Amino acid sequence: MNLEEMRKKVAEIVAKLQSFDSVENYSDEDLKTINSLNDEFVSLKSNIEAKEKIESIKATASAPVRKTTPAPRIEVTPSRLENNMGFESFGSFAKAVSNKAKGLIDPRFQNTAAYEKFAKDGGLLIPTDFMSEINTKVQGDESLLSKCSVYTVSGNALSLPVDEAAPWSGGIQTYWVSEGNTITESKGALKLAHWRLNKLAALVKATDELLEDAPALESYIKSRAPSAIMHKINDAIVNGDGSGKPFGILNSGFKVSVAKESAQTADTIVYKNIVKMEAVHIPSANSVWLAHPKCREQLRQLKDDNGNAIYMNGGSFPNLASAGFDTLMGKRVIYMMGAMPTLGDEGDLILCDLSYYNMIIKGGVKQDISTHLLFDKDQTAFRFIQRLDGSCPYTAPVTTQYGSYNMSGFVTLAARA
Repeated sequence: MNLEEMRKKVAEIVAKLQSFDSVENYSDEDLKTINSLNDEFVSLKSNIEAKEKIESIKATASAPVRKTTPAPRIEVTPSRLENNMGFESFGSFAKAVSNKAKGLIDPRFQNTAAYEKFAKDGGLLIPTDFMSEINTKVQGDESLLSKCSVYTVSGNALSLPVDEAAPWSGGIQTYWVSEGNTITESKGALKLAHWRLNKLAALVKATDELLEDAPALESYIKSRAPSAIMHKINDAIVNGDGSGKPFGILNSGFKVSVAKESAQTADTIVYKNIVKMEAVHIPSANSVWLAHPKCREQLRQLKDDNGNAIYMNGGSFPNLASAGFDTLMGKRVIYMMGAMPTLGDEGDLILCDLSYYNMIIKGGVKQDISTHLLFDKDQTAFRFIQRLDGSCPYTAPVTTQYGSYNMSGFVTLAARA
């Protein structure tokens, strides 16, 4: 066949495949036909590309050679379609994934880079632009993940040096060295901390009607999946027991718990609690308060010994707090709908600097892609997989250089029962 005949044949194959769009349940014969057409399409496409290259070489070889002024070099960036494997929207990509589970393989999936390598899930990597939009929501303003020290890994584990005596150093030793002298290395308190990836799965169910409407499918998945993943990660960062999930700050040996005041009423928070929590917290511009929503009423009424409010609302006092943010003693307060123990239990209020919490995330073919999309044939649902692990690498509170005063990046208020 010549090029024109091949192109005509490709158009015929596409038309035949489109005739299957309205079929709800494919028979064995349908699947056999679809796979046969797909194989023929791939073969024709390869032959067309080869013939086009030959024609191009022949044309170049026969063209007269003449000297010309070199044209200015123009850098061409990949188009959105190229970044997204040829899909115009996340909805159309998701619909193609669901069709794949029925045996109808979209030609755009012929690119092997679309498949996650060396993973038992065998999922399809979400295209770059679509993944960026999802990651933006997973690591949004409510996310604790965005406040942690995050490392993207290509393998399944990571080991890092840590300094128990000076956790703020990040495991890096520094020295004053006189001119001409060599550095005398000191082992100090350095040790290795280890992380191994766990798997977090989110299942987003979709009706048959939703599967037929690509724009609606896109809106539904983008609103549900990132939010569910974010809240699950938040819970693990606070409460995780390390069994198949990250190890949370409430279970960390690095944590310091401040005792309640003598005769303090059950389920209350008082000014002296806040002062003492700040006193044992390692000073940091990254510090925030995490709180159960039921703490809000009491926190807003807290005053120091001179009757001054120590809580500021961003809406009422925009000059004293970032726009829309509530602050307690000048530090932002984040109310968590999940993860936080209820008012009166330890952990209902936490002062923390999450840069002391390390998180590793697994990338796919590209390291900025960490979530994969699969279609679950048994449940008509989209499954998102994110691989990560996290914990605080420090096993005990740090002692100050002078005065032997225990401090930590994670401070809680003991139970007030």
